[in-house]
Amino acid sequence: MDIILVIDIGTSSMRGGLYDEYGKIKKIIQIHYSPEYFATNRVEQDPIYWENALIQITSEAVQWLKTQGLPLEAISITSQRTSIIPVDRSGSPLHNAIMWQDKRTYNICEELKLYDAFVYNRSGAKINPVFTAPKIKWLKENEPNIYKSAHKILVIPDYAIFLMTGKFVTDYTYGSRTSLMNIHELEWDNELLELFKVDREKLCELIPQGSIAGYTTEMFMKRTGLPSGTPVISAGGDQQCAALGAGAIGNGSFQITTGTGSYIIASSNTLQLDSQMRTICSVSAVKSKYMLESSILTTSTICNWFCDNFYANSKGDSAFERMLEDALVSPVGSNNLITFPHFQGRGSPDWNSLASGIFFNVSLGTTRGDFARSILEAIALEISENLDIMNRIIGTITSISTAGGLTKSSLFNQIQADIYNQPISLPNNRETTSLGAWVTASLEMGMYDSYQKALNQAEKGTRNMLYYPISENVVIYDKQKLRRLALYNNLEQNGIYQLLREDGLDKNHQFS
Repeated sequence: MDIILVIDIGTSSMRGGLYDEYGKIKKIIQIHYSPEYFATNRVEQDPIYWENALIQITSEAVQWLKTQGLPLEAISITSQRTSIIPVDRSGSPLHNAIMWQDKRTYNICEELKLYDAFVYNRSGAKINPVFTAPKIKWLKENEPNIYKSAHKILVIPDYAIFLMTGKFVTDYTYGSRTSLMNIHELEWDNELLELFKVDREKLCELIPQGSIAGYTTEMFMKRTGLPSGTPVISAGGDQQCAALGAGAIGNGSFQITTGTGSYIIASSNTLQLDSQMRTICSVSAVKSKYMLESSILTTSTICNWFCDNFYANSKGDSAFERMLEDALVSPVGSNNLITFPHFQGRGSPDWNSLASGIFFNVSLGTTRGDFARSILEAIALEISENLDIMNRIIGTITSISTAGGLTKSSLFNQIQADIYNQPISLPNNRETTSLGAWVTASLEMGMYDSYQKALNQAEKGTRNMLYYPISENVVIYDKQKLRRLALYNNLEQNGIYQLLREDGLDKNHQFS
């Protein structure tokens, strides 16, 4: 039996999934952790959490495989994509990871805003604090000794690959999220490096996604018991793998993932740059393909915030269940309560770092259930705005698949279908990210000769759940879309977000 261990590094946990050659999960091992959120909009995490989680998961996987008398054929790794870790020549971290949600680079991005079109047309994305290049520039300007001492500046999967193989490499999918890789040539771009003042030697060697990044070392064997020489495959970024695992590989097929943030991904056979720069163009997990991507920065994090503050007597899943129970009582449209889910700024389509969370049209008759439902609707409405834009660029929606933590709620799934006015498909296998990483590895290891064959095998004997739009709900949500757009435009065009930022600067003396 050919077993592949998939390592899936998320924002709140690392998961290890042991897959057989038929794409079936034999065992899952999960280690939880959490970034530190600071009042100054900084978000960091100590890399030791990822190192410890990787060692523990691999060790437990090796022990389980021994009890089953099974060898491990390969490790496939997928991860969150734009958090940076400066390391010395031995691979030891020199600073906490600056996380993808961190907004300390706001001023840097504003100073470079003039170059948005230049950067977009070369890298596939506008300048934004989410991406890697502004973080590296901040490090060079504000922590010059750390920058100078850094042998390489890694993203999290690069760090995990180094721990396993001793090699400093990164694949094209992560490169396409840096604002430093030329999306046309798949190489580090000298002009982008010059713009952000990043030294090329600080970056890892670029390799194709889905290829063998290296082989496990004797040192890793001593720490985990895994035999040295085991292939380690860089499967691609977590959202790329989620799209592949959900079967979104044909032109016009969409994948929506609702996790810590939400991601809307459309598969494309060709490089698609938007003349208005509203979408991101990234390298797909599928070789020789691209994907259009839109991002919502906060999703389940808003639900967690709401549960922590409005269901203080409940914990974890029970608090979320109470939130959903309350939301069910509220009518479609949440009694005209409008919510903006911009708790860490607004992502696509305009990447407004100053935007903040809002509950609008609150009255004495507004209930906790209205707030709860309005949060769910706000997330789907934000996704819908981006979905419409991407549809116009791609030309047609052939299918929509959805995954992620919020899809455990049938209420949220119906809200999605109603707001998108499209049928949505919920895969039977909720582990779409790790499944996509398995598919990629299964091709690289010669188990299958096409992505579709591997997916077909993994999906044998399963059925997807479908949700269809309800016409009367669609009418209500269409009105809601117009109202929220008018409200957002008024806030932005009249400088309200900028005014609030200036007030924050006066009070805190540091904001970005």
